[in-house]
Amino acid sequence: MLKLNAKIRVYETVQLIPTPKFYEFTYVKNVDISSSYKSLTDTATIVMPQKVYTDTKGFDQSLFTNASGTEKTIHDFFKLENFIEIFLGYDGDYKPAFRGYITGVQADINAVITCEDAMYALKKVKAVKDDDVQDKNDTMNFVATNPTANVENFNPKTFFEKRIKELKLPFKINALDEELGNIIINRNQSLAQVFEILKDKGIYTYFKIEDAAPVLTITNNPQQHTATELAGFIDRNFIKSPLAGTLVKKLINQGLAILSSQLSKATQSLSDRFLGKVRFRFRYNIIEDKLVVVKESTKNTRMRVEKYFKNSNTPIYIELGDPNGQLTKTHVLHNDTDDLPKDPEAFKKATTEVASELYQYAALRAMESKPSGFEGSFLTFGEPFVRPTDQVILENAKDKEKNGTFQVEKVERSFGENGYRQRIFIGRRVEIV
Repeated sequence: MLKLNAKIRVYETVQLIPTPKFYEFTYVKNVDISSSYKSLTDTATIVMPQKVYTDTKGFDQSLFTNASGTEKTIHDFFKLENFIEIFLGYDGDYKPAFRGYITGVQADINAVITCEDAMYALKKVKAVKDDDVQDKNDTMNFVATNPTANVENFNPKTFFEKRIKELKLPFKINALDEELGNIIINRNQSLAQVFEILKDKGIYTYFKIEDAAPVLTITNNPQQHTATELAGFIDRNFIKSPLAGTLVKKLINQGLAILSSQLSKATQSLSDRFLGKVRFRFRYNIIEDKLVVVKESTKNTRMRVEKYFKNSNTPIYIELGDPNGQLTKTHVLHNDTDDLPKDPEAFKKATTEVASELYQYAALRAMESKPSGFEGSFLTFGEPFVRPTDQVILENAKDKEKNGTFQVEKVERSFGENGYRQRIFIGRRVEIV
């Protein structure tokens, strides 16, 4: 029988930046962790006895008692906004299951510690600096400060890498490199609030656990669709329009070929500790099956994408889905730096190229809505370790439609008195070419 093991490290922090000083605990009563790329913040709840022990190397046990002989409590070690790492596993093998900040400590018979991942820090940092907003020559403040900042040609990669680098927080960043036009940001908005704005544009932000440090991931392709899958989806849901001709389809395929290398980056795990693709067998290491098969459907719905240019109030637009269906979403893009050409031939060429880009933009967003795959979850053991956006291979199912490779949307992890379990929620079926 495998032996469960847990390790919790609590780092003291200065302005949310972890210091080298930490306390390590090798026991816990229960741990519950919920992580999903669809929710901005992953959470963890730890239940521990109030009496504390530690196995930190070189740690003086007498520190648990102060000079007057009074025993310290767990509150002296688990403090609000301390950085915390949770490692779980079997037989001496530990994998990082959670990294974040302590947001609450309650004590009754047991101590209950609530935590949020590193997104907690980004909820406390303004997205745009406003130190030099006020005109230094306007000492009487005659001119009101603009409450918003207009970020031209907003690119998540350049914007967030520059802003987050200044914070010196303990994580890496892997951001989408794509211009989204102009975005207006309120000067009081935090980085996390900007992530919520991007979510409305089909761009997801989440922290992905890796061996060395959590990786802030900003992507329009969390389900890791390939260029081939995108091409097939566009072909199945292509709506005929004045712009949707043979040339547009040709340009779509050319664009997808270029896009392919960017899409594949998201499928690669950054460390050997996490495989990124794991295998499960029904009636072997699947304890409980609550999966329901669903089919791709865009029937009765369509999506529209519009793009405006500097010299035109009329957008170039495309629609994807059912031509007679209800319009469920309109994405609006702005380009305030480029003009559309006035020459008829050049105009036709430019609009055709833009249309092909908009189809790719729409397909990535539309494929997230109702893909072929599963709804629901299955319960398994703590290993093999699975993270959101990993892939799982399911085998040996009586219902043959449940066999295949699928994308993970959410993982609920529990560790403690009832063993070590993962409830894995999976979504789309990965098309094998």
